[in-house]
Amino acid sequence: MFHRSRSERGAVSVFLIMIFAAVFAFVTIFIDFARMAALQAKTEMLAHAASRSVMSAYDPELVEQYGLFAFGETDADYIMSKVLQAQLELMNRSDDLPVAEARLDSSTVELQRPLGTYSVFEQQIREQMKYKAPIDFTIEVVNRFKPMSQVMKEASNTVDLLGKLQKLYDRREAKLDELLQKQNQVAHAAGKIMPLIPRSGGSGLSDGDSFGDGISTAADVAAQYADYAWKVEEDRAREPLERMYSLEISRYQYAASRLFGKLGDANRNAQEQHDSLLPQAKEFLNEARELNEQMRLTMKEAEQRSAQNGYNEVSAMESTSRNGTVTGGDEIAKIRQQSANLLLPESLFTDFEKDIDAQASLFSAFHVSVNSFLSLEGPVISASTSTGELESAVGGMNREADKYMRAYGDSGAGNILEQNKKMLEAHRGSDEERKQTEREAQGKLKEANNLIKGISELKDKLKEQQKQFDQLESFYKANREMNQRGLDGDEDKRAVNEDPYDTGSEAMAGMDSLYGGLSGFMKGMSDSGFQTEYIVNYFQFLDLSTLDELLEGSGQEKLDVLADSFAAEKQQVEYILYGFHNPAGNIAAAYGEIFTMRLAIRTMEGLIKNGAKGNPLLVLAAALLYGVEHAVKDMIELTKKGSLVLSDYLKVKLTYRDHLRIFLLLHGRNERRLSRMLAVIRMNTGIRTEERSTYLKGTVTAGIPLWFIPGVAKAMGAAGVLEGKVEGSKYYAAKQADFSY
Repeated sequence: MFHRSRSERGAVSVFLIMIFAAVFAFVTIFIDFARMAALQAKTEMLAHAASRSVMSAYDPELVEQYGLFAFGETDADYIMSKVLQAQLELMNRSDDLPVAEARLDSSTVELQRPLGTYSVFEQQIREQMKYKAPIDFTIEVVNRFKPMSQVMKEASNTVDLLGKLQKLYDRREAKLDELLQKQNQVAHAAGKIMPLIPRSGGSGLSDGDSFGDGISTAADVAAQYADYAWKVEEDRAREPLERMYSLEISRYQYAASRLFGKLGDANRNAQEQHDSLLPQAKEFLNEARELNEQMRLTMKEAEQRSAQNGYNEVSAMESTSRNGTVTGGDEIAKIRQQSANLLLPESLFTDFEKDIDAQASLFSAFHVSVNSFLSLEGPVISASTSTGELESAVGGMNREADKYMRAYGDSGAGNILEQNKKMLEAHRGSDEERKQTEREAQGKLKEANNLIKGISELKDKLKEQQKQFDQLESFYKANREMNQRGLDGDEDKRAVNEDPYDTGSEAMAGMDSLYGGLSGFMKGMSDSGFQTEYIVNYFQFLDLSTLDELLEGSGQEKLDVLADSFAAEKQQVEYILYGFHNPAGNIAAAYGEIFTMRLAIRTMEGLIKNGAKGNPLLVLAAALLYGVEHAVKDMIELTKKGSLVLSDYLKVKLTYRDHLRIFLLLHGRNERRLSRMLAVIRMNTGIRTEERSTYLKGTVTAGIPLWFIPGVAKAMGAAGVLEGKVEGSKYYAAKQADFSY
């Protein structure tokens, strides 16, 4: 049963060896996989560390001057490779059991997203100002304007309404004047007939013309007709050579014919005038009626202005200041309510229309009576009519002429046109005073315009400073081209309009935009708000005392002394805001916009102080005159003191810097402004932001030798189930790390 010759010693050892070999083979697989996983983690860590190290080499000048981060001038590849080598050596030395034996294979650095691109630049501004901007702007600007929100709302609504009504009112009154002018024209044309009749007891016009033997009127023809007819009858029975009255008959016939001819011409001319001009008068009446309705509609729409929302929202928000609310809104609202007095009743238009129809009707009757008389020309010349018929025709003509002229031609209480004119003049009681006030306001506006124009014209005298702006323009264009934006001209100039109503409306529209911007600011900080605060914190603005010295002095010598104050680096904020590439344009634009803003505030004060004048259009004109006068004074005071009291009703100071902040907010975000900011940064630092990157994409490849399963790993890599790649007996891990400022 047992084979004693077969030895069983060592069987257990072989079995154990087989088991150990299997376990060892299994473990070696996990060893290499663990080493590959360790390499993946180590490579990723190296990539991140090296990328951070590279990006730490930012340009210190940009950070110190502008709070901006961009890669400096160091070689990024050099930093990357040095950091990786040092890190790998440190890791390998510090490993207690260096099973990985990692070696750097390669590294690449790709720098992207230059600071000069709009999206990157805006993002860095947001990061720089996200805490500071909301606080500073709220305390230094919003809190100062909040107390005036309601009174400025009423002022804006009132100026907007009355400004529109003033234009409609003047157009309506002009139409009514043209209507009366047309009616007077046709009445004058009819009046030219009167000396040829003439009217009994009338005040007909006389041109002194006489046809001979005292026949100059239709009445003369009738008065002498009986004698003429008798003489014709007497001579008719005689032989031609024996006729006694041939000369008298010829004279009568000649004079009568001329009278009939001239009367016929005057009658036709008057008819043509009536047929042509009275329909025109009706058209003017209808246009005036439409304008009156437009005024009524404008008044209804005035209380639903969307611009009111900004004022209301600013008024309702929480305040962090102790400034009280400015009163006066109720007084201004009452002025607006009085605008209903500017409307004309519909009955007036109805009466005027009836007057036109009546004038046409009366002239038609008069015209018929004249034609009846003219139809007797043949019978009169041939002496075949009766004296009674002729006198009846003249009498009828006289009666119709008298009716027409008493109503439309003769001066006096019965003249309808004069009464209508007086009615209109009574309604226009304040117009003359208003127009005088408008002329004064226009004169003051011209004074303001001359101040701004004087500053603007300095650009032709500042040759050295112009060279700086030429360089600045080249930097601006380079940035626009890099951002693939078309080149464009300077910003629109903000010249002062010399029409007081247009200027006042523009000023209040600016105030609407300001409160709308403040309302939007309180709902959430926008890029416009961040950029506004960034600009006034990091860029230099003009020392306004320069303008004071310049306005007080005169001549080229004074300008030579102050010329450096107009250099580009001395007015960076103004250039960024307006974009004129000359030494004076941006200052003039800022000065003009300050005037417009001051005009809005001062006009509000003027409405309160002139509310007792009654007529709303007169109140507006007086308020605008007050506003213009005080705004000009404010401009001069600002150059002397550098700040202004916001309003007579709110004693808080507003500096020149604050004005610029407001204008930056009003103008809003635009890409041209970003390019101008970047151009100024380049001018001040010499750094081309278009070439300075803010984003790094770093790639690191490291490898290890595979100890046990290079073939298996290669097969797995080919099948796509293995992260990394295997080449020969080496395994490589590649990791990418992105980093941005």
